[in-house]
Amino acid sequence: MDLQQQKEFIRIYKQYQNTDKDIIKANLKIYMNESDLLNIQIAERTEVALQTIYYIRKNNSNNYKPDFMTTLIICDLLRISITEVMQSIPGLKMLKPITKWDMTAKQEFVTDYENMNILELCKKYHLTPRTAQEYNKNFSRDIEK
Repeated sequence: MDLQQQKEFIRIYKQYQNTDKDIIKANLKIYMNESDLLNIQIAERTEVALQTIYYIRKNNSNNYKPDFMTTLIICDLLRISITEVMQSIPGLKMLKPITKWDMTAKQEFVTDYENMNILELCKKYHLTPRTAQEYNKNFSRDIEK
């Protein structure tokens, strides 16, 4: 890396640090969802911790902002520029945190669990098979009450 590239890298890093975490998370989430890659696939291909991928895709991880290098690595996998992740998308509504599943969402999940292939279900809800199994067990119990 020559001196000019190094200066550009520092400039982008500073811009990233000053960008609102909600913009970064919303954009990363959009690009990850468009890629159709499961969380586990992103984690394996980038060597970023699976838990980190979950935090990025989760609506209720309010205080989490992925560090610069993590975002850069994910952007590289998705073949997008990190500057795209830092730009506010006009008309993008920041997703409100989901604090709990309502009964309708739980019923839909249980129905999907019974009727969908596990990989399709995991892709739709951005879950691991183990988490999907736990949700199904808990939601089924809630529905029965």
